Amino acid sequence: MSATRSLAVMVYQGNGKVEDFESLARFLIPLYKGAYALSLAPNAIIRQVEPLDKNLIVRGHDLLEHLNREEVIRNLDPQNTKVEFVGPIKLVQGPMGAIGMLPVFLTDANGRSHFWGYTVVTLKFPDALQEANVRDIVGEGYAYELTGTDPETGGFHKLLHSDEPVLDGECREVKSGTASWAFCVSRLPRSSDNARFYFDLSLIFLASLAMARLSYSFLGRYEKGLETRRQALRDPLTDLPNRRLMVERLQEAQQRCKMQNGYFALALLDLDGFKSINDRLGHAQGDAVLVTTAHRLSQQIGAKDTLARLGGDEFVLIIQDLHDMAECQTLMERLLQTVRAPIELRGGIGQVHASIGVVFCSSADALAGGDLLHLADTAMYQAKNDGKNRCVFVTPK
Repeated sequence: MSATRSLAVMVYQGNGKVEDFESLARFLIPLYKGAYALSLAPNAIIRQVEPLDKNLIVRGHDLLEHLNREEVIRNLDPQNTKVEFVGPIKLVQGPMGAIGMLPVFLTDANGRSHFWGYTVVTLKFPDALQEANVRDIVGEGYAYELTGTDPETGGFHKLLHSDEPVLDGECREVKSGTASWAFCVSRLPRSSDNARFYFDLSLIFLASLAMARLSYSFLGRYEKGLETRRQALRDPLTDLPNRRLMVERLQEAQQRCKMQNGYFALALLDLDGFKSINDRLGHAQGDAVLVTTAHRLSQQIGAKDTLARLGGDEFVLIIQDLHDMAECQTLMERLLQTVRAPIELRGGIGQVHASIGVVFCSSADALAGGDLLHLADTAMYQAKNDGKNRCVFVTPK
């Protein structure tokens, strides 16, 4: 559901409009398993949706249809917005799914907050349940069944089930807002019934584990006390890989480089002028700069490359399968140009520049990842000292 927050940042940046919504949505959707569509719903009415071809029918759909609009909006807290999760439901598009909606409030010239609408992510079942790995339970000797209560009709939807039916099983329920789920398991017939005591304990454990996994898939980031894989490996603002995942990708790049006897580059990029935007226009606009920059940089690199955010305004790029230094230099110049392109912000046009330190590596280089990062960091500060808005290249010694 973090996609809803990324979209919300863009709404803040554009003061209610997202000019590049189509390309932004196409960038975000592949990052989330089971994401069926991303939408913008000013005043709770869907006006923009991507991909449009299979979601055209929902354009113009009122998310607060059959509800007291004024009462719903009045009960929203502008200072504590949370994703509202609804499902499972029969989507207007046809398949079974669920919807996450984040209310967005904007501030007018007089500093008064007003409801803008919702940013929306639509999930499709059973695709959205892949990360729960529920099917692994069959290998442990259990049949399973996942059902959900439709908040609109009160009916039950069977979302996942094993080939063998659940007979005299144990069930556990999980509720969140209007979402209500039940997960049931039972021992498969071929399993021995001699250890009923251990069987009962296993049922409780497996049911609890399965529901924890489902909560992880849908609501992990917003449920207190749960740590999700995306939190562990992704930056919460830009959804880029964080330091931990970047280190893993760097090790993979080094191994790939040695196997192919080729070249790769590690670049540390720091934004110049970011602090002044943050101080002058506020943190929300600073976040918008970071999200926009991350989006623009991601469009300039290949599918095998990695763009990560270390924190603050520092980014790391791992560029693989390079042929020579000249190819790397051309790419870095393009990245410099991409970063310094003006950004429309509430309160004016923002512009940042980049200082980039680049370590160009060959298959013969044997430095550890930490040493390569230190080299890139030294080169990046050299770029700043040389006047900023430039790259400094080094090679491992």
